[in-house]
Amino acid sequence: MTKKLLLVLLCSLFFVGCSTKVSYFFLDWAIEWEVEEYVDLNSAQQDKFDEVIEHFLVWHREQELPRYRDQLQLLSAQAKQNTLTPELWQQQVTMAKSHWYRIFNFVMPELLPIIASFDDDQVQQVLSQLKKEQQELVDEYVGKDQAELVKDSNKRIEKQLKEWTGSVSEVQKNIIHQATTERLATLDMWLEYRHEWQRQFELALLRRSETEYFNAQMTRLMTAPDELKSLVYRDKVNENTHKFGSMLIALNQTFTDKQRQHFDKKLTELVDDLTELHLDK
Repeated sequence: MTKKLLLVLLCSLFFVGCSTKVSYFFLDWAIEWEVEEYVDLNSAQQDKFDEVIEHFLVWHREQELPRYRDQLQLLSAQAKQNTLTPELWQQQVTMAKSHWYRIFNFVMPELLPIIASFDDDQVQQVLSQLKKEQQELVDEYVGKDQAELVKDSNKRIEKQLKEWTGSVSEVQKNIIHQATTERLATLDMWLEYRHEWQRQFELALLRRSETEYFNAQMTRLMTAPDELKSLVYRDKVNENTHKFGSMLIALNQTFTDKQRQHFDKKLTELVDDLTELHLDK
C-alpha cells in the first residue's frame, strides 16, 4: 500500500491531459483517494495522515521539484546535443530512483507510526487489496507468449512517445519493435520478486507491534527493495536499461522538426511548471 501510494506523489507530476500545476494543487486529494483503495483510516489516523501529507507537500515543493527540473533540463540538453549515451541514460535512471528513495526517507518516520496503529481489520484490508492487484498482474501477463508480450510493450512505448512527440513514424515503430524484441526476458523474475516483497511486507504488518523490527523491515522494503532481487535479475534489469537507452538514442536521431518542436514545447512547459510551483510558496 505504502509503495503504490507514494508512487502517486511522483506520477502526479506527469498526468496526461492536465497541466502539472493543476495536478499538483490537487495532489492531496489524489493521495487521499489512493489510500481509500487500501484501507479505511479512523479519525485519529486520518488527522495524523493529513499532517504527514501537508508536511510532505511543503518539503516536496521546496526541495524536490528543483531536482526534477534540473534533471529534465540535463536530459533535454543531452538529447539536443546528441551526447546521450546508454551509460548516461543509466545515470538518468539512477537519478530518478534517488528521487523516489528520498521521498521514502522523508515520509517513513512519520508514516510508520500510523501504519503500526492499524488494527487487524485494517491490516487485512491492505493485504486483500495487495493480493488482488498481484492476481490481476498474473492474469494479465502469465500465459502470454513472447510475441504477445512484445506487442504489448510496443503499444505502451508508442503511446508514450506519441504523447511527447505528437506522432510516431513507421521507422520509429520499427526501432521500438527491434528494441522490445531484443530485451531480455524478466517477467518471471519480476513476478517472483513482487511475491517475495509482498510476503515480507505482510510479515512486517503482522509484527507491527515489534517497533524496532517493524521500522527496520518497512524501511528496508521501501528504500532498498533491490536487496530482494536476485543477482541475475538485477543484471538483466541493468542490461535492459542500457538497451532502452540505446533505443531512445536511435529514436532521437529520427525525430522530424515537427516532432522535436512538439517535444521541446512539452518539456519546456513542464520545466516552467516545476519552477513556478517551487517558487509559489
